[in-house]
Amino acid sequence: MLQQDPHTCPTFDSCALIVIDMQNDFVQPEGTASRPEALEILPQTITLIETFRKAHKHIAHVMRLYNQNGQKAEPCRRAQLENGTEFVIPDTWGAQIADGLLPKGTVIDHEVLQWGTPISISAKECVLYKQSWSAFYKTQLEWYLLEAPAKTVIVTGTWFANCVRQTIYDAMSCHLRVVAVHDCIAGITDKDCADLEKVGCSVLTAKEIAAQLK
Repeated sequence: MLQQDPHTCPTFDSCALIVIDMQNDFVQPEGTASRPEALEILPQTITLIETFRKAHKHIAHVMRLYNQNGQKAEPCRRAQLENGTEFVIPDTWGAQIADGLLPKGTVIDHEVLQWGTPISISAKECVLYKQSWSAFYKTQLEWYLLEAPAKTVIVTGTWFANCVRQTIYDAMSCHLRVVAVHDCIAGITDKDCADLEKVGCSVLTAKEIAAQLK
């Protein structure tokens, strides 16, 4: 549902798209931490990204990278890495952003990315590395949005219960207007959508957002 409150309703003339953790290990069936729902949202997420490019709106791809000893991972995932599970390790297939999301031929240097500076892939599209669940935690995402400038963020990605939800709430803490894309977020439920709407987050489909941008 589109928020009607003048303090929370999205401003599509000054919006940016955030794409969270759509990496092979989280999305593709062969990925070590994947779930079917993440693969299901991939086609419409690709379409939504293309819509934003055509509308000349800003896009930020935010990704996670771990090291094998687990020290860069959230505490709840360290034991898996220490025991040999390999996921989103820099320079591996699993850490790469899934095909179709970035412009064809784009190569992201993971070592450079981990220094914290966004990597620009066009005038209005970048890739950022995040150090924990939220795309705002110890990143330059807020500054990127201020420079855009973007008053509204459109949030997509995987997985709702951790990274996506935390990003949404942190965006609202930054006094940004927020839209959760129901069919471009893996693991989101109807109850989750109702809870988001209660705190001023709009919940729309990719088609509804495309219609607003046109």
